[in-house]
Amino acid sequence: MDFSTFFLDNYNVSEGMGVAVYGPEHLTWLAAMVVGMVLISLYYRSLREPQRDRFKKGMAWFILGLEIVRQVIYLVMGRYRVEYLPFHLCGITEFTIFIYAYTKNKTARESLYALGIIGALMALAFADWLHLPLFNFQSIQSFLIHGALIAFILMLLVAGEIKPEVKRLPKVFMVHLVIFIATFFFNKAFDTNFFFSNYPSPGSPLVLFEEIAGNPGYNLLTFGLLLVIWVILYLPWMIFNREKKNYKYNYKEVRNPKY
Repeated sequence: MDFSTFFLDNYNVSEGMGVAVYGPEHLTWLAAMVVGMVLISLYYRSLREPQRDRFKKGMAWFILGLEIVRQVIYLVMGRYRVEYLPFHLCGITEFTIFIYAYTKNKTARESLYALGIIGALMALAFADWLHLPLFNFQSIQSFLIHGALIAFILMLLVAGEIKPEVKRLPKVFMVHLVIFIATFFFNKAFDTNFFFSNYPSPGSPLVLFEEIAGNPGYNLLTFGLLLVIWVILYLPWMIFNREKKNYKYNYKEVRNPKY
């Protein structure tokens, strides 16, 4: 096995060493992660409450551990850059998962459904690390950690632990808006691109938004897209909850008529 490309990074990898977008390697990774997500979700649903609590914490440590390994490798190699800080949306989700696993905070839980799963799915769909060789620590870590983020959120959904509530969205939005504004100015100061607010990720829909609204105007279109996604994510739950309430009301009327 060739280890010569394992520790290459964005700044010393040669062109043509990566994998094709939705090529065999990319698709194999995605397929393997889908299988893993399904198995993890079904396993978590089968557990009892104390076991679920331990499993959540184990998953949270696994995710955080993957991030720590990445940070340590860059430090040991002497190639650490400010841009490697975990300040992207998926990095924030890593810490949100850890907070929820240990506190069961409702805002953290809502954030996972409202933003965490979106960020991880977008990262896998428009992976910006595919220019790296397949057998490379950053490439492997990126696939694993984004897959683990989705698996964690999905297992909570399958087990009924996440029941999305629209009323919590304003708080989730405000918390992440503050983070976005802070990283926006951080990006300007340190020439980084957290939350992709400095420039769009190549190959993502944000490129089209920049063509339409310019820079930084494309960020406003991104917020607009987020609102559309939230409608798609929350509308089915709103309809389901309304139908459930109507059913309960009608059931009570049948059992206990007022006349």
